[in-house]
Order: sequence, then structure tokens, then C-alpha cells
Amino acid sequence: MLIYRQITLFTPTRTNLMKENFCPFCNPAVLKSTFAESENFRAVYNLAPVLPGHILIVPKKHLSKFLEIDEALIAEMVSFSRKIIKVIAKAFKTDSFDWTIQDGKPAGQTVEHMHMHIIPRHENDLPDPGDWYPMLKKKTEAFIDSTNRNKLSEEEIVNICQNLKKNYRELF
Repeated sequence: MLIYRQITLFTPTRTNLMKENFCPFCNPAVLKSTFAESENFRAVYNLAPVLPGHILIVPKKHLSKFLEIDEALIAEMVSFSRKIIKVIAKAFKTDSFDWTIQDGKPAGQTVEHMHMHIIPRHENDLPDPGDWYPMLKKKTEAFIDSTNRNKLSEEEIVNICQNLKKNYRELF
């Protein structure tokens, strides 16, 4: 019963219960890697970052596709993402970012819960600035949403998120 109560906190309707029961972004465990929130979105540090500082902007409500988000929520997502960019810029000492959404399985979406990736970039972090994109086409391990990338330890996630929370509090 306790697990059911935890899940229902993140579940908008009973019809989505089965799908959301297995969604990593609806699971309360996502809070361990969450470092900031708005009314309807979370900033989550990616457990398997493509590059250091790779974060996800995730709706709190289970929405599978970008077109399921209404105009008001899109405005909130962009506004919240701009705040998070300032936090990431400070923490990872950069002013350059890739913003991307994989919308649907053919686009590389592996978690059926809409989310936006924000990846801080640095000079020469890859041989060519756009190298992460061709990697998506080369092999499964390189997919931006891949479950095959190396994951950070729980201790690493806790340390990174503590630093990001501190930066968020200082800036906002």
C-alpha cells in the first residue's frame, strides 16, 4: 500500500497507472537526482551523462510526447530551463549548450515520458562540436537516451546534485 501511495503522488490518472508504474520519471526515486523544481517541471541530473553537466527537464505529469504539452506549460518549461541554464553555466563553467528533445521512438526516445536534454558544451569537449549528433546514428550505445551508457554512482549523483542545489539557491 505504501508503494501505491508513493506512485499515486506522481500519477495524474488511474488509466496511466501501469505505464507510469514503470516510468523512471514518475518513480519517486527520481527525486534523488532532482536538484530544482518549478510548479510542473523538475531539473534532473542525467544518471548516464553524455558529457559532464547533462541534465533533463522533465514534466512532473506523465506526458509521452511534446505535443501533449499545452502552450502555458511550454512557456513554463522554457522559463524554468533558462533558470537551469544559469545554474549549469555556473557549476560547469560554460555558456554553451545543446538543447534536444527526442520525440518518439524513431527519434531516439527510449523513455516514454517527454523530457528535454540540456548538455553543457566546452571548447574541444568532442573533436567536432556536432559530434554527439552523428554518434546517435552510429550505434545504440551512443544514443542520447540510451540505457547502455555508463551510469554514475549514487554517491556521484548526490554530490553533483548537492552542488547544483546550492547554485540554484544562490541564484534564485
